Amino acid sequence: MKTIHYNPSLIEVEFAKIIADLKEEIQKKSAFNTIEEIENNSTKDNPHLVFNLIDTDGDRHELIVQFIQRMDE
Repeated sequence: MKTIHYNPSLIEVEFAKIIADLKEEIQKKSAFNTIEEIENNSTKDNPHLVFNLIDTDGDRHELIVQFIQRMDE
């Protein structure tokens, strides 16, 4: 499939949605953090997910996962 639009590309949007949908599975594998919320910003130029976490001490943290597709060669 030849990618025409990269901002965001269909692949970036799809993978952001897939990862966001895996919240429960990711939570089961995290020994030190609880996922409070995932902000899905998949329609932005560079789609990203913001994981709002609470660690075992009750401290809040943010983890940002960004999706960038390289240009087709």
